[in-house]
Amino acid sequence: MDNADLRPVLDRIREGLAGIPGTIGLALGGSRARGTASPNSDIDVGLYYDPADRVDFDTLLSAMAELDDRGAVDGFGRYGEWGPWINGGVWLRMADTKVDVLLRDVAKTRQVLEDCAAGRIDIHYQIGHPHGFCTAIYAGEVFQNVPFHDPEGMLAGLRSLVDPYPERLRAAVIERFGWESGFSLSTAKSAAERGDVAYVTGCAFRTVSCLTQVVFAAERRYLTNEKGSVAMADGFAAAPAGFAERVENALAALTHSPQGLGSALEQLRALHDDVLRHDHR
Repeated sequence: MDNADLRPVLDRIREGLAGIPGTIGLALGGSRARGTASPNSDIDVGLYYDPADRVDFDTLLSAMAELDDRGAVDGFGRYGEWGPWINGGVWLRMADTKVDVLLRDVAKTRQVLEDCAAGRIDIHYQIGHPHGFCTAIYAGEVFQNVPFHDPEGMLAGLRSLVDPYPERLRAAVIERFGWESGFSLSTAKSAAERGDVAYVTGCAFRTVSCLTQVVFAAERRYLTNEKGSVAMADGFAAAPAGFAERVENALAALTHSPQGLGSALEQLRALHDDVLRHDHR
């Protein structure tokens, strides 16, 4: 589906969900909102709800089934089933395209955005995010969202907290993840000498994820998902030349031998130094 064909689908979603008590905002998200979608990309929708009168999930599920082309959804997660940071959601198909509707607590989102604006971030274990769920993801979602139901201006108000990209948030991301990337490399050194490929691989991935966070923040861009982030960062002025290729070469060196693991860490250490040495003004 091309983005030009989205409007009828979003209109149907608004007609089916906006009237459910507790729904106070609907927004197109993901690659469709960023303008980077392919014709086969999913349609991601954020449903923002009032936690004091949250949407009844069974009512929501019934409405989703009516929207689905087949009259039944592909899957769902109730409040809390996917952890505290992805509140729940439903997968369905509309116009022969996969649609993911994710639930967002407005009060929690506002608090996180205020924290981000003040330079306070955190990262949590979360299914579906192999590095973790950085709370700045909420800021990125709100910044990138394209609202299609915002009768009280709630989503517009939230965006004003993180647009433009807060300088305190930028400094906090660079400091935190710049430090963590170096720490991961240091802890991996002795494991590499033992040939512990599993542990070193985990540390290498964390290093790459952290360095990518630094490059995004230095560029004043929000990182909302690990998927595709290295390739995106490769095109940023804040990234050292050949960023993505250097990541790929380092990870390709991860073998069961201490020599291979040591080579991977050496390459990542050089990349780490170049990222942190880059002009981040």
